[in-house]
Amino acid sequence: MAHFGKDVDNFSATRTIRIVGAETNEKFTTYIIEVAVGHYVWRVKHRYNDFHDLHDQLVYSCKVDKCLLPPKKMFGNQSESFIKKRQADLEAYLQTMLYYLAHKVPSALAIFLQFDKYEIHGITQCMAEELYNRGDILLQSRDPYLVTPLQMYSLTERLKLPEPTCESGDVKKDIGHILDFITRVKCLKVAGSRERVGTSNIDMTQLKFDLSLFKSLQCLETECCHVSNILGIETIKETLEKVSIQQGLTYIRDLVLNGLKQWKAEDGTVLVTHWDNLVEADFSRNSLREIDDSVQLIPRVEVLDLSHNRLSGVQHLNWLSQLTQLDLSNNEIKEFDSLHTKIGNLKILNLSGNKLESLKGLSKLYSLETLDVRNNKLSQVTEVQYVCCLPCIENLYLQGNPVNHVLDYRTKILEQCGDRVLEVRLDDMKPTQKELDTVAVLQAIRKSKENKVKIGTNRKLSASELQSSGSRQSSLSGTEEKLPATPELGWSTHGSFNATPSVSDVDSPNSSRTGSDASQVKDPSRHSSRSSLSGSEGNHTGEQRPRYRTLSQDDFSNPPTIAISSLPTQQDQEFMAWIQQRLFGKDAEPGAIVEQVLNVLWCGVIQFTRQESLVPCCAVLSQRRIFILRLKPGESGYPDVPDIETFYILPLCNVQEIVIGPCYSYIRLEESFVGASGTFVLIVADSDDGKSFSDSITSAYSDGDLGPLNLLNCSQNSDLASHIFSLEDLEGLCTGRIAYGMYITIAGVEQPSLLILSENKVYLVHIDCLFWPRPSFLSVLEDIKNPNFTFLQHHSITAKMSDIKLNVKLKLSSRSKKTSAMDTAPIQFEKYGLSIIFHELVGPVGLHLYFYSTKARDGFLDRLTNLRAEHAHRLSPTIREEPEGGNESSDSLDNTSSTQLAVPSQKEPQNDALVEKEDDSLREEITPDAVEQEFLAGTMAETEEQSCKSRAATVSGVTLKVSPAKEEVPEIDYLTDELCEQLTKTIQKYSLAKKMPSKLKALRNMTGKELVQYFHSDIAMIGVDYEQLHFVLWSVVIPYDRPHSEIISCVMLSTKAVYFVSNQLVKSPMKERQSWMTHTRHKSDSIVLGQQPVQMDHHHTSGIIHNSQRGTIIRPYHILKYSDLHQVNVGLFDQCVRLTGHDRHTVNTLVTRDSAVTEKFLNQLTTMLSIFTSSPMLDKSSSDLEQDFYRAFERRTKTVVDGMEYVHPSKVQFIYPGEDVMSDLLYIITEHLKLPVTAKRKADILMYWIGYLATEEHHAGSVDHVESRSMVLTNQYLCFILEDVINYPIPDFARGLPNSPRYKVTNTMKISHLKRVLMFKDNEHKLSLIFSDEPDEINVDTSSDHFSLENNSNGRLSPPEIETTILVQSPRDINKFMLLLKNQWREVQDGEELEVHLL
Repeated sequence: MAHFGKDVDNFSATRTIRIVGAETNEKFTTYIIEVAVGHYVWRVKHRYNDFHDLHDQLVYSCKVDKCLLPPKKMFGNQSESFIKKRQADLEAYLQTMLYYLAHKVPSALAIFLQFDKYEIHGITQCMAEELYNRGDILLQSRDPYLVTPLQMYSLTERLKLPEPTCESGDVKKDIGHILDFITRVKCLKVAGSRERVGTSNIDMTQLKFDLSLFKSLQCLETECCHVSNILGIETIKETLEKVSIQQGLTYIRDLVLNGLKQWKAEDGTVLVTHWDNLVEADFSRNSLREIDDSVQLIPRVEVLDLSHNRLSGVQHLNWLSQLTQLDLSNNEIKEFDSLHTKIGNLKILNLSGNKLESLKGLSKLYSLETLDVRNNKLSQVTEVQYVCCLPCIENLYLQGNPVNHVLDYRTKILEQCGDRVLEVRLDDMKPTQKELDTVAVLQAIRKSKENKVKIGTNRKLSASELQSSGSRQSSLSGTEEKLPATPELGWSTHGSFNATPSVSDVDSPNSSRTGSDASQVKDPSRHSSRSSLSGSEGNHTGEQRPRYRTLSQDDFSNPPTIAISSLPTQQDQEFMAWIQQRLFGKDAEPGAIVEQVLNVLWCGVIQFTRQESLVPCCAVLSQRRIFILRLKPGESGYPDVPDIETFYILPLCNVQEIVIGPCYSYIRLEESFVGASGTFVLIVADSDDGKSFSDSITSAYSDGDLGPLNLLNCSQNSDLASHIFSLEDLEGLCTGRIAYGMYITIAGVEQPSLLILSENKVYLVHIDCLFWPRPSFLSVLEDIKNPNFTFLQHHSITAKMSDIKLNVKLKLSSRSKKTSAMDTAPIQFEKYGLSIIFHELVGPVGLHLYFYSTKARDGFLDRLTNLRAEHAHRLSPTIREEPEGGNESSDSLDNTSSTQLAVPSQKEPQNDALVEKEDDSLREEITPDAVEQEFLAGTMAETEEQSCKSRAATVSGVTLKVSPAKEEVPEIDYLTDELCEQLTKTIQKYSLAKKMPSKLKALRNMTGKELVQYFHSDIAMIGVDYEQLHFVLWSVVIPYDRPHSEIISCVMLSTKAVYFVSNQLVKSPMKERQSWMTHTRHKSDSIVLGQQPVQMDHHHTSGIIHNSQRGTIIRPYHILKYSDLHQVNVGLFDQCVRLTGHDRHTVNTLVTRDSAVTEKFLNQLTTMLSIFTSSPMLDKSSSDLEQDFYRAFERRTKTVVDGMEYVHPSKVQFIYPGEDVMSDLLYIITEHLKLPVTAKRKADILMYWIGYLATEEHHAGSVDHVESRSMVLTNQYLCFILEDVINYPIPDFARGLPNSPRYKVTNTMKISHLKRVLMFKDNEHKLSLIFSDEPDEINVDTSSDHFSLENNSNGRLSPPEIETTILVQSPRDINKFMLLLKNQWREVQDGEELEVHLL
């Protein structure tokens, strides 16, 4: 027997048992037994009666001789000689028992010697028995599973022994229960002790154990257990979210690095993986003296406890950018130096029990809400005032400091809080009314003293000011008179001007700005300078128009405007240098690192707290921050740029989330821990600038080593786009792309909205969509699962258009005037109008819009022109690589192949005529009639000549171009007539219960030859030789990554791979598409005219670049190469097939719902695998290959019954379910029905199939609102089961058990309650089963006279009916189900026939 991991043959040397003494009292004698196993020794005390009971059990269980135990003695058993003799006899008895029973120690003897406390087999068996009884309860409990280091050590050593898991023979003590439990447990607490274990010499602080088997561990707590004794930390850190190490840590790197010394390269690169999921760390009650640099490996920690250590300072905490709660209590910290530079996002800080004398270092922790500095050395109120004015402080604890003894301590502290005195709790107490009154008086007195000091200072300076005022005014006036007449700025003002600002109003580059100019207006000195300037201006009326003026509330109706196109961009190096100097100054200390400006964006800004206001701003991106600078009237010091002031500063390290709007129409920024006031939307006027700015943010974030950026790119794929696509799909329109998006204003009502142009319609969406998805700070406050988009207008792009006018201006309604007057900013961006009349079925409807740049307006007209042309030519828009979809200018596209383009027809619209010039004179020359004529010319004309040149399969607006006249079709030598006929039959045979998407109908209408050509030109992998397409089928596919998604797919089997083809939009992992780009007429691929150059299409998930010659959105969303295929798992009764690869991304389940289709697919798959395997074997004949193939599969017909598993020659495992799966399914059904043992036959399975069950939203004739269900017909029940066909059988790469069970019975219906069955001519898959909602036991009212002649007798009411609608895919399964159902119904209804109605 092995003890503590040591299996030694010499019994006497390593395992001994002795009785070392005896203790005698008046009644009995207790013998002290010493058990030694290796170096471990413990003692047990027993009296003779305990020996006698042990012997009786051994005689019964192990057939031990009854005479081995020394006999009892009634008299004289207290004498010393007798005790010594009995002690020797009992010692010999124990040694004899242990010697002969050492190979399998009986449980009675193990308990007698307390093996369950000190020996590894006894300890592990005791753990197994506990988990057998309480394992499920412990898993469901939120409390951690409590173990000792001795138990963990015993389990680790026991698993090293080459012994069976259940050596005792007792199933409850099988250590397999432990292994099953530890792979699923999520919280573990290992609690040790520095004392010896019981009566032994075992020191738990020296025991080592392994945690690598804890696959799902999320929380780990240890006490009195040094981390150097814990093995397997590198494995569990991938799942750990919380860790607590107490009295077992000397350095943080002991845990984070787990003993690894070399973890950085010479250039500072980290060589080990991070603790990506760890958010809470407790390192309290240790002996830490410093915070080492290994904390950079736990960057996502939000809560950190370092209390009760020996820290004298804080270092390296700047790596923890997400830290919000820090506990540094009971350390040896004396002072802090600019703590905000290390931990700037803290909300809760505990510094109690230190040696602090001042809180000056905490003065800039602006996000701090709770501060605990109890039991320090703070003695002066002035040392506490640094934290009293923090903007978010709510709780302040100061007990135990010398400052508590200051007279009126509370009122003096509360006085420092200023206006936030009502929100602050001091020492866990709200200020009383008396304290508030006293604080108000003290604050008034303080403000009075400050005003007196200011007045005295002004009086001292007044004399010198009066002496210099006259000369200064004259000099200023003279300067104004000598100013030459300069041209107007890029922004203009409306109305008359009464005054102009003084020179002091214009900031110098190094001056600091605030968000308000109230102080400047109230300054009397500024008023005097303004009046003098106004007088000097009066001498030059008519010569020069004033550029700016001071605005009052009455002037907001006509604010000054500025054109975005006239403002400098990042290409202007002088402007970039000026903004660099404006923000960071021009004088830098030698050797200092200067933060560089990377990009600028002129935009409108919408703050979440004021969603109705659009503030013109300049967003400046530097290496570490984003500055939002608000524009205002005045001169900035740079030509053609108005005055700017700092509105908000967002550090990049504090960015919570960035959302990119449709086609880069806006950029939403959210700062962590700030909430609504820190959430902004940057409205761009040019999507090229928006994309450039967002790319710059991504680059700055990655260059700053700030970790992964939470960027949500909704430029093409978003909830809004999905909502629009679903609406258009319901109308039968071909959709799948957002061609244009821009923030605009509806003219006449001044209603801001988001302009969206899809492939079919123009939408005006309410600006609530700017804040969807919801910001993260609303996730807790609001439970909003689905977006609610409001469409203000929508128009079809194929409708007739007229009265297209540019620069239109409409008068505001009275209601709009009130709204605009209230929300207008001091300065606004210039707007450019566009008016179009759509002639809808209901009549003409006007679309009147204001854009913020001519480029945005012309881009919208350009996209609209292209889409109308595509509809006119009956072409399907596609997602292209160059360009793909967005608002980019045509100048940014590659024009290298423009010389190869065919000459467009005369009916093709010319986009250049719609490009509006910047010059106002040229703009006026373009009349609305000319614009309308050029815009509408030829866009809706028929193109019979084009359609005659190429053959196209067109269904519901989806067009797949097939072999144009001038297109070179690859030669296909393997396509025989038989194969062509077989492919034609399979591709055109669609028998799925679900309706085919409109985009796939073009694929179904192909012939075999067209399908093969389409496969090699658009589907097949590039660079693969001798690939042949041999089989296709329609099936529902469930990817492993999306277990709740059923994708209607065309599955193609070639000689190299399995292709899953659908209309899913897939991003290439090799090169992500630039969704901000779009299709323009001169860059169209061959589908537009059949003569234009081919575009590169990265559509394969494998990363293979493919030359696509067809404009189609039908692409393979997954390609499974045969070399990556490991297993083929066949479902029950061949209802589904799972193709399993090497990881989660290569697993797909084909839910065929038809055993015949499954069998045909498996036959074709095995044939393709054999061809794939035998292709290099050129020396073998075809007959040899055929013989090998059938020899490998000679037992295939037995696999469904026997549950066989075999390996194909290609090393692919084919696994069929056996009787154990059927037994599990039968057990779950019987347990759900709660049938007695005598009635088990009621659950005999007669038929199993996978179908669809209609939901509550289902309506007649519809198959949209259905859910997949496995259905089982038993002798008396019809059971509906929710089956997980993707996670089971569990793949080899999976870790732990799936979250969902394999089978879950959702509903059962008794066959005896069935009344009739409805079948439908228009849908052969649909069956409606009408049940009566009748209880099993009928209560009859015997008091009523059912045979009375009176008519007022109610009688028994007929039970209500329940309609259950199911869809069965296979006609053969429908016939089988109806036959079995009729037979069972006839049996339970005593020979009556079931009613079946055909509707």
